[in-house]
Amino acid sequence: MSSSKSPRPSQGAGELSGLLRKAEALQKELDQAQSALKEQTVSGQDAGARVRMEVRGDGVPVSVQLELPALSDRDCRALEEAVRTALRVTMERLFELRRNKLGEVTRGLQPPGLFS
Repeated sequence: MSSSKSPRPSQGAGELSGLLRKAEALQKELDQAQSALKEQTVSGQDAGARVRMEVRGDGVPVSVQLELPALSDRDCRALEEAVRTALRVTMERLFELRRNKLGEVTRGLQPPGLFS
């Protein structure tokens, strides 16, 4: 007669069910946090306050403001748009790089929120 004890099937199923509930709750929290990040912004500027930027918590550039007296208002607005576009494209490429590199580790599994 074997003296080894194996867990009862109901115990393993209960533990798995508990883990699934915890994972679902964690996913819900992650989704809420991501939504909240989209609503928040951070900003920064250079030491001379000539260049100011604002970016959403999800990495999307919101605004670029330049105070360069040598440029006309029209030229300044065009330059602001060009900088904002370049920053957006750069951030998109950064997120793609992160998705690719982290995807190598997770072997194709992409938990929501991990790569954005």
